[in-house]
Amino acid sequence: MSIFSVLNRLCTHSHRALLTAVCGLFFGLVCSLTVAMPVQASSLKAAPWYRVEVMLVAYQNEETIDNELWPDAINTQPPSAEVYQQYADTEDHYNWWTNSTSTKETKALAEFDFSQVPTASLPTALTPLEHKLFADKAEKINRRRDMQVIWHQAWVEPIQDEKHAIQHPIDVELSGPFTIQLRGTLQLYVSRYLHINSDLTVQHYQLEESPELAALNLPSSQSAQTDYREELYSQESLSLTEQKIIPIRSAHIQQSRRMRSNELHYIDHPMLGMVVKVIPIETEADIAPLEDNQ
Repeated sequence: MSIFSVLNRLCTHSHRALLTAVCGLFFGLVCSLTVAMPVQASSLKAAPWYRVEVMLVAYQNEETIDNELWPDAINTQPPSAEVYQQYADTEDHYNWWTNSTSTKETKALAEFDFSQVPTASLPTALTPLEHKLFADKAEKINRRRDMQVIWHQAWVEPIQDEKHAIQHPIDVELSGPFTIQLRGTLQLYVSRYLHINSDLTVQHYQLEESPELAALNLPSSQSAQTDYREELYSQESLSLTEQKIIPIRSAHIQQSRRMRSNELHYIDHPMLGMVVKVIPIETEADIAPLEDNQ
């Protein structure tokens, strides 16, 4: 039985996620596999697989940032438990062939004369990749005083239409002249062109030490200073939780950008820069491409 026959029969059974996974599963045999077929008077297209890399850069030059007026604080929460659960469920759904206890999809494949699940050439979907295309760029940025990389990930994803877009949760902090908290989600989808949507909240704040600690003349030795602080905080009268959070500025960043694959895209905001590149996977070399010189 040919692969295309299997895909055709899978489409007739409306196995959307399974169809997408099979495209990845047979990646070593069929490159850039995107097959459109009719399903109950509607069309279903297998989502193509892409290598996605996103780097978020936090700006720290307060003089430049404060050229605009910002609210001191925005009431924000980490991505909801529902977002994390959907993300985990999606990851499991596309990586079912790596789980020996998976039975639903294995039985579905058995209906099409597969006695066992074939091995996949692709990395598991949504799992962070060790190789990063922007590694050198990130290193150079982190040597600067006015900006730092706050979040940088690369992964493989079957990018869907907007209705089925995968939400990527983000909840990170960066210490520096002030603390930067970044929370929200990113999602990619295809609608003729590739798109990336961001819904992120940036909060800048400082921690104010307790008056008792601020008034102390601590030892000059760093190790002694650390030991002294630990001993001090072990006392019932003082606690790290007594530090006050002083909000400085905040922003709710909602952006949408239309993109072309294989192109470097930069999305800017006074508090946060985003660098994105999406590569369609046509050969295994696309999973670990060479450093981008753009």
